[in-house]
Amino acid sequence: MTDQEKLSYILIRRRTVNSRAELARKLGISRPTASVICENLLAQGLIAECGKGRSTGGNAPIVLSARSDKFNVIGIDFGYTDKMAAVLLDGAGNIVEKKELSFIPGNLKSIFETAGKLVRSLDSASVLPMVAIALSAIVDEESRRVLKSVNPLFVKEDFVPDLEKFLQRPVFISNRSRTAAIAEAFGGAAAGVDDFGLISLGRSVGAGFWSNGELFCGPTSSAGEIRNLRLADGSRLEEALARENIAGLPLENVVLKCADALNQIIDIMDCRVLVLSGRFADFGDQFAGLLEPHLAGSIKVYPARFGRFSAARGSAFQLVENVVKKSDI
Repeated sequence: MTDQEKLSYILIRRRTVNSRAELARKLGISRPTASVICENLLAQGLIAECGKGRSTGGNAPIVLSARSDKFNVIGIDFGYTDKMAAVLLDGAGNIVEKKELSFIPGNLKSIFETAGKLVRSLDSASVLPMVAIALSAIVDEESRRVLKSVNPLFVKEDFVPDLEKFLQRPVFISNRSRTAAIAEAFGGAAAGVDDFGLISLGRSVGAGFWSNGELFCGPTSSAGEIRNLRLADGSRLEEALARENIAGLPLENVVLKCADALNQIIDIMDCRVLVLSGRFADFGDQFAGLLEPHLAGSIKVYPARFGRFSAARGSAFQLVENVVKKSDI
């Protein structure tokens, strides 16, 4: 594929554009050029035509979408204290299957074995021979090195090579909060929102910020590290929301702790939408609605559409884009 075809495929798969006319406007190219690109993608079996959309005055546009039978991939979230969440994602970004398995915290053998079980249970001939892994860590995606993590096991220099050797396939690693934001930006609770913050609760607490339609990572890929925010009582956010510290607390108390920290984030990032991912789902569907009145401005709060599986889906979604950008298919 040409670079322009790769970008077009990514935009169609993201559902950012869904017709030739929208693609032409998005890329600033002519309609005939957009049509040629789409015909090439159709010929390669990467996209499909899905009937006619709504007319805005002229002929109804033909709707385009990514083919679901291309680039199936497995994504696994290592970010929970004692569970792994995994998804099988099809080529169009839909979750085909999802699973969770318990593992022994702090035990590298158990982590590897649990990941292996998940891969084997979701594997098939149509799955890409690589795995996307979301970690509670600051990572360098190019070098596939873990720079910093709440889990010291992940920082070991041989962690990724040993995991690849155990799984017998390449591994793509990413930060779980940022990949959860990707999951919710494309097909999730923040679809179509150009500026939002995603707060992810797992073993630690992190965030991913979407700014002007793009994921904001910062020059060292460490943007969104909010675990050290200080609450009014002097405690750190990570400590305040640790499972052992909120067990048995009335839900209203948890809401107030979250509101304390999130109002600080809103002041800094000027978010208009917040998405709650990961272990926030354990507080129930009503949690977002209870939290919203305690936040400044007209902020909207939504539970993550993909719940505890947001980071797994986002890491798998991102892996496909990386494969497409770097391939010569």
